[in-house]
Amino acid sequence: MRAIPLSFLTMYADLAQGFEFADNIGSITTRKIKGKSYVYLTTKEGARRKQRSLGPADDPRVQKEASRIRAAAERARNMRTIVSTLKQKARIPAPTLPIGRVLEVVSRAGLFKRGITLVGTAAYQTYPCIIGHYLPTAPFTTNDVDLSVVEFKPGANEEDIEVVLRRADPTFEPRWHAEDRLPKVFMADHGLRVDMLTRVERGGKPSVEIDELGCAAAALRFQEYATEDTMEAIALYGLGVLVRVPTPIRFAVHKLLIAQRRATADKKRKDLEQAQELIDILLETDEAAMQDALDEARDRGKSWQSAINASLREVGREARQRIPPFPVARS
Repeated sequence: MRAIPLSFLTMYADLAQGFEFADNIGSITTRKIKGKSYVYLTTKEGARRKQRSLGPADDPRVQKEASRIRAAAERARNMRTIVSTLKQKARIPAPTLPIGRVLEVVSRAGLFKRGITLVGTAAYQTYPCIIGHYLPTAPFTTNDVDLSVVEFKPGANEEDIEVVLRRADPTFEPRWHAEDRLPKVFMADHGLRVDMLTRVERGGKPSVEIDELGCAAAALRFQEYATEDTMEAIALYGLGVLVRVPTPIRFAVHKLLIAQRRATADKKRKDLEQAQELIDILLETDEAAMQDALDEARDRGKSWQSAINASLREVGREARQRIPPFPVARS
């Protein structure tokens, strides 16, 4: 695994430390209406642009707000430059335009702040600068966004997730299954799919309704493990999008767990590749934490131990991971 040059990691750290969540980053224009000048702010969210009046151009309060917005816009330009450098010169993976827009509108809606967690390949692409190494499979493209609601704490006036997603792409529509009262999958015309996920609850229902978001979430085994320990990361889209993802250790162990439940060989192979890449780096950079995480997950039950050990054997890592030997059969 190749280390990312320190200069680029420093740029990412600067981006993360200086990140500001701001609704009012945009451009300032002045328009004359019936001989009087007015100041307008134009902002962009997802695929949409919005314009609103700040008030008369000769109003001191409007002038002060316009100055603040111009200063924020200058900081935003610097952030975009850093994002562009990390993508183009450092070759750090970034989301595609459609996925970047989805992450942006979900972030702007405050959903990551309230506990929704980005999982899957879109989350994996945020890890290189966090762990300091290139991940060979991270640049692979995906057309899925997986959002876990296990730790979601609704706000007072939540919008339906469909309304939020349509700010990224107005063609997003729910995809219904026969048993659904609320949809758990949304798709855009170009094929981008957003899946809402959660943990299996008592009773084992295949989905859980999230009324505050106007959707349901598919209940998946082991989903709670990935979201028990999360962190903020920056997806390299626009001026950077602040998202919530599992810690790299949690992500790696979760992939070992779910790989054994995959119905298709391609998905299982991708899970194992991502787990192996992270584990090999983490064994070099924080071996004790990696070993502790594996041991703690194995201790949760026989099915957990069996899945982890089977996946490690498949990637040829059992010797390094202290998998106990199988008992010798007695004749």
